[in-house]
Amino acid sequence: MNLFFWMLLNLAVPIAGPIFTLALVAPAYGRRVATMLIAASVKDGQLFWCAIGLCAAAIYETVTALEQGSRQTSLLALGIVSFCGLAFCSSIVVMASLLNVRRDGPGAGIGERQTEWVVGKFSHTAIGMSIFIVCLVALLFAVLHIYLN
Repeated sequence: MNLFFWMLLNLAVPIAGPIFTLALVAPAYGRRVATMLIAASVKDGQLFWCAIGLCAAAIYETVTALEQGSRQTSLLALGIVSFCGLAFCSSIVVMASLLNVRRDGPGAGIGERQTEWVVGKFSHTAIGMSIFIVCLVALLFAVLHIYLN
């Protein structure tokens, strides 16, 4: 498989595919609704799930290269540790973001009045970090793939 199709299947489809699919709502319901759906799909760092999956795929590719007898065992071991660390950090951040939504969401305080629905609240830090981490993992995964082939 050439590099273009590898990048299309392993990087573009899981990262950009769902966002572009949500953009197809714009002609039927308007740009504002599509923007809100896209923002709601990545709110609270939901792209971290994609980064975790990409880390798992990169670890699998690295282990496969080690099993085939690659000469660069120390570099590949460093790659495994790095991708495991990125996946672990991503899982902690997405867990913390989801716990924050659960704590601040509707029904959090039974005796308190809820004035805002949780969908209206977006953590710009979590969105920005999730976009940055998923792009970093995708870039490192692509470099690893190019290096191994």
